[in-house]
Amino acid sequence: MRVMKKILILLTLSIPFAQKLDPIDIAMQELRTAVEKASRSSQKVFVEDFTGLN
Repeated sequence: MRVMKKILILLTLSIPFAQKLDPIDIAMQELRTAVEKASRSSQKVFVEDFTGLN
């Protein structure tokens, strides 16, 4: 019974962390939204990509 209670507590605490979005995914979604809005109004979108590659 104690083991089940501990497992239940661990699962309950881990759910918010499992559903956390990656910052890159959030940024990509914002970029998609901006491009979609611009394309609907026939605007051009210029994107600068600073990847930090050597």
